[in-house]
Amino acid sequence: MIAGVILAAGDSSRMGFPKQLAEYKGKTILETVIDTVDENFSESLVVLGHENDTITEKLDFKESTILINENWEEGIVSSIRTALFYLSDNKEIHSAMIFMADQPSVNSKIIKKLLNIKNKEDEVVISKYRYKLNYPILIPRYFWSKLELITHDNLLGEDDSLYKNFDLIDFFDSSEYKSKIANFNFLEPTDYDEQNDF
Repeated sequence: MIAGVILAAGDSSRMGFPKQLAEYKGKTILETVIDTVDENFSESLVVLGHENDTITEKLDFKESTILINENWEEGIVSSIRTALFYLSDNKEIHSAMIFMADQPSVNSKIIKKLLNIKNKEDEVVISKYRYKLNYPILIPRYFWSKLELITHDNLLGEDDSLYKNFDLIDFFDSSEYKSKIANFNFLEPTDYDEQNDF
């Protein structure tokens, strides 16, 4: 079984408010991602951190399990570790697909393509838009322990963390599915306006 993990712990400093609560086509961006993950995975987790009380009060997490990363300021990798530690006791989970909360345009078609690659061979699968690496990322269980070797705060950081620590890596080019929209991240209020124009 594969678990879906949504990373939503960041402080959204450039947005000026929790970007998880930004509206996207009638729902918040986080609710949109939760709905997509719930549709495709029987086990789904949401990792919160900054302003987690505000976010949990305002959103419906449905069937998703909420985890709090007390060390969210350490970056994305710390949130991934929080989720994988929680999943480690469930031996039925053999892989985790990692999503970012600010990519509401990632859809079921992209997820199914990633899963199809995973079915062919046990390896890390990374989304890519042309030459830019991005989420979702699919990580098999036997690679989870190698995350302890990564010191950069972003799994796709400039220090090439994945290349230094993982043996098998495949890339899924999502540009053939949703073009730039699927690889769009909410970073600033102008991004919010641009996404709602699509």
